[in-house]
Amino acid sequence: MTIFIKVARKIAGRTGRLGMPVWLALLPLLSLLMVLPVASASTQQLDPNMERTWKRTDQYVADNTLSRSWMWGPTNFALTTEEYDGAPGAAGIPAGQRLVAYYDKSRMEINNPNGDRNNKYFVTNGLLVKELISGKRAFGDIRTVAYTPAEIPVVGDGSQNPKAPTYASMASVTSLVLGQNSSPNRMGETVTAYLDHDATPHDDLTYGRYKATIAYYDSTFGHNVPNVFWDFMNSQGSVLENGQSVTGPVVDWIFSTGYPLTEAYWTSATVGGNPKDVMVQCFERRCFSYTPSNPDAYKVEMGNVGQHYYNWRYNQPPLNCYALPIRGFGKVWSENPSVRERIGCPSFNPEQATQVVTQNFQHGKMYLIVSSTSAYYLVGYPRTIIVLFDDGNWANLADTYDSSQPANGNLTPPPGLYEPQRDLGNAWRNQTGLKVRERLGWATEQERSSNGAAQGFYGGLMLFLGTTNEIFVGYNFYGRTTSWEIYPNTFAG
Repeated sequence: MTIFIKVARKIAGRTGRLGMPVWLALLPLLSLLMVLPVASASTQQLDPNMERTWKRTDQYVADNTLSRSWMWGPTNFALTTEEYDGAPGAAGIPAGQRLVAYYDKSRMEINNPNGDRNNKYFVTNGLLVKELISGKRAFGDIRTVAYTPAEIPVVGDGSQNPKAPTYASMASVTSLVLGQNSSPNRMGETVTAYLDHDATPHDDLTYGRYKATIAYYDSTFGHNVPNVFWDFMNSQGSVLENGQSVTGPVVDWIFSTGYPLTEAYWTSATVGGNPKDVMVQCFERRCFSYTPSNPDAYKVEMGNVGQHYYNWRYNQPPLNCYALPIRGFGKVWSENPSVRERIGCPSFNPEQATQVVTQNFQHGKMYLIVSSTSAYYLVGYPRTIIVLFDDGNWANLADTYDSSQPANGNLTPPPGLYEPQRDLGNAWRNQTGLKVRERLGWATEQERSSNGAAQGFYGGLMLFLGTTNEIFVGYNFYGRTTSWEIYPNTFAG
C-alpha cells in the first residue's frame, strides 16, 4: 500500500478540482482489495537452447573462472509461458503461448519452438526496455496493450533511490518510434549530460572528469554511444561455443541489446545504500550502466531489466479503492484486469449523466460531452470534445464553439462523406496543432446525439455511448493521454 500511495502522489500530486489533494482519496479506506494477476507456477523445463545461450557467456562468471559482469544473471528466477499471438505451440505448450525464462538482466523467449535451432534468433531477448518505458506490453509481433509505464529506477536500488530516473520518466528522452527524441552526431564529444528523477536533462561539466567520450553514432533512432559502452559492446573474451572454450564476441550487441533508444546520461543513483555517480543508457532490450568507482571488470554492467520487468508485470501492489465503479463501467472495470490496472481507481467524483454527441470519421471518431449535472468529472472542461485517432492516440479538448460562430466551413466533401458541423466541426477545422482534420479525414456519417454517462479515474476516463451501447475507455499518464479502447456495454438493468 505504501508503494501505491507513493505512485499515486507522483501521478496526482496536485490539487484536485474540489480543492482536495488527489492522493488523499487513495488513503487506505479498504473497502476492496483487488489483487492483480501474478505469474502462475510453471511445469515447463528450460529449453536446451536457452541453457546453451546462458552458458555461452555466464558459465565462466558463475564458476568464478573469469571476472566480468553478467550478461544474464546467475540463473533464471522464473520460467513460464506467456500469451503471444501466432506462436504455434509444441512440447506441451499450447498455441498462442510462448516459453519465457526471466533472468536478472533480460528475458529469453522462444516464439517458434518448431524453428531452426541452429539460428541464433531461435532464442530471442525481449524488447523489455521499450515496454517498461512506453507501458505497452507486446502480446504478439503486432498486438500491444497499453499499461502504466514502470515507476522503477533504471539504475541502482529499487527503493530509497530518489534521484535516479525511472523507466516511466525516461519517456521524455526516449525514441520509442523513429524520429522521436533523436540527437545529432556528437562523435568525439565528452558526455556531460545529467538526468534526474524527473528526466530533465542538463549539462554538468563536472562529469567531464570521467572522460567518457562519444565513440559511435547509431543512425537507426539517432543516438550516440560513449566509448565505455561501445568498447564493452565490442569486447572479445572466452565464451562457450558448443561446449568448447573459444575466443569470441562477449556481447553480440544487435542480438542482446538492440539499438540505442536514449543518449547516455549521468545521474546520481543509490547503489547498495550509497550514492554514486553512474552513467546510464537504454537500448531496446537492455540498459547499460557505467560506475567509475567500481572495479575495472565491473565498471560497465547490464541493468536488472529482467527483474524490473517481471516485478512490473507480475508483482504490482494491490489496488485499494475507496469506491467502485457501477453498472456498465463496473462490469468493464471488474471483468478486464488490464483495464483495471491501467485506469486505476475511480476518482472521488461519481458517475455523471451526460449528453453525448458522436460522429465517425474515415480515420477515427469525435465525441462531444455535455454534462447535465456537474462539470467536474475529470474530462477537463465543462464541454469537452474527445478525439480518437486510428493510430491509437486520443485527446480531450475544450469545446470553444458558440452560436455566434459559423456552423461549418462551407467545404465540399467527396460523395458519401460529410463536413462536421458546429462544435465538432469547429474543433475539426481549427485544432491545427493536433492536425485533427488531416488525421481524421472526412466524417462518414451525420452526428448523432444520445444520453450517456462519464466517470473519471486516476488513470483516465470512461464514457458510456448511448448511440452504440458501448463504453469508451481512455487512458492517461502524467497528465497526457496515451491510448484508448471501446468495449460493448453488457450491463443489463
